[in-house]
Amino acid sequence: MSIRMIRLAVAGFFVLVLLAVIWPGALLFRRAEPFVLGLPFSLFWPVFLIVLSWAVLLGLDAAENRARGRHDRSAEGEG
Repeated sequence: MSIRMIRLAVAGFFVLVLLAVIWPGALLFRRAEPFVLGLPFSLFWPVFLIVLSWAVLLGLDAAENRARGRHDRSAEGEG
């Protein structure tokens, strides 16, 4: 998969996260029960999205580094 497609997928993910935390998307998750890891569901949901966003950004960083490494190695051979 190209780095451009990965960036587009990450941008789409963050648009979905935005829709999940603002009105009216947040109405689906505004209940107190069930408790997840000791947190009410309405508090667990944004915490979960923050952790998931961190993992997505970590994956994007790895993909960017791989793409940059390939580019650096090909430029190294030219000069």
